[in-house]
Amino acid sequence: MDETQLDESVPEKTEAAPRSESRSEEAPLVTGMEINLGDFTRTQGLMKSLRLTLNNQIAVQVEELASGVNEAGRKFKMGDMEQANVDVARLYSTFGQRTNQWESQARGLVEQMKKQAAKNPKSISIDKMNQMKAEQTAVRIRIRTADVQFRRLHQGLEQAFTNLPKQPAGGASAGATSEMAIGLPSGFLAPFQAAGLADRLAVVQQWFDTEAVLQVHVSKGTEGGYKIRFDPTPPLGRLYFSAVTGRVIRLEKLSHVVEIQDLETGEKGEMKLVEFVKQVQSGVWLLQTRP
Repeated sequence: MDETQLDESVPEKTEAAPRSESRSEEAPLVTGMEINLGDFTRTQGLMKSLRLTLNNQIAVQVEELASGVNEAGRKFKMGDMEQANVDVARLYSTFGQRTNQWESQARGLVEQMKKQAAKNPKSISIDKMNQMKAEQTAVRIRIRTADVQFRRLHQGLEQAFTNLPKQPAGGASAGATSEMAIGLPSGFLAPFQAAGLADRLAVVQQWFDTEAVLQVHVSKGTEGGYKIRFDPTPPLGRLYFSAVTGRVIRLEKLSHVVEIQDLETGEKGEMKLVEFVKQVQSGVWLLQTRP
């Protein structure tokens, strides 16, 4: 069971720039079929190990990009190609901005040391200057290595998304994303959208198996607020049907703020945990796609 501390009141009831010059090497454009989870893993590893240092101290942080790539990989694995593509494009742009920032600081440091040496030649030793240049050269090599892999992921994912089958005209509503891209069974959306709120559960049960009906237990915490326990713990990245809203959603994040994606429209949104608890108390089904 998942237990969460909540300070809000809920019913006590059982029931989501330009690139650095050091990135000049061009990687060939890959086709979408060549991209797999290994590309995300390799990119994440390079982001974790990359240290943009000056004088042996971190000058620019890039570690959070690793967790972003990991999350994009999870979305890719779940079939959310569109959002994975958007996330990777944003992360790659941020990577370029951070490396440009480091490059600017590195060049500024060189100029500063040159000026200092010109005023007082004894103030800067040749060894210190050589150490600084060696450090910067090593960082630039690591940047180029990371950039080649990151660009490969970015270009390959973009190509893979471009190659996805597009919805035919006259099919689902214009705002709906491709069923294949978001992990819905082919043909599900048409009868689901045509059904009224009271009939949607029956449509869902024709296309999905029910893995579990979520339960939630709410009790007062020892230090104020409320304790919330879900049974079973709602797994992230899975599909759910909510009886209250009549929506099939993917659960992206479960915390004090719940992040979801509406699979009928493809739109992402968020709600307070107390609202999600109320939905579970009224009926939320964990769905399993039939083979």
